[in-house]
Amino acid sequence: MSDLFLKASMRLAQIPAFVGRRLAEAREEIDERGDRGDNPVVTVILWVAGIGIAVTIVASLVMLGNRASSKVDNVDLGG
Repeated sequence: MSDLFLKASMRLAQIPAFVGRRLAEAREEIDERGDRGDNPVVTVILWVAGIGIAVTIVASLVMLGNRASSKVDNVDLGG
């Protein structure tokens, strides 16, 4: 049991060093590549706006179809 506890405590002690190294690598990569120019907030706004416009168009077409259908239903074809 103490061997397992010792191994677990050693792993926990290594976490801050690992995170620090990974953050340094990430900063270095960002400095090398530079800003890619894409902003995730703008991307989300554009996707939401596009989907909203598509839903509005579909809803308008369905509404027009229902309105036309109700006018055609009242026509007597002399059957």
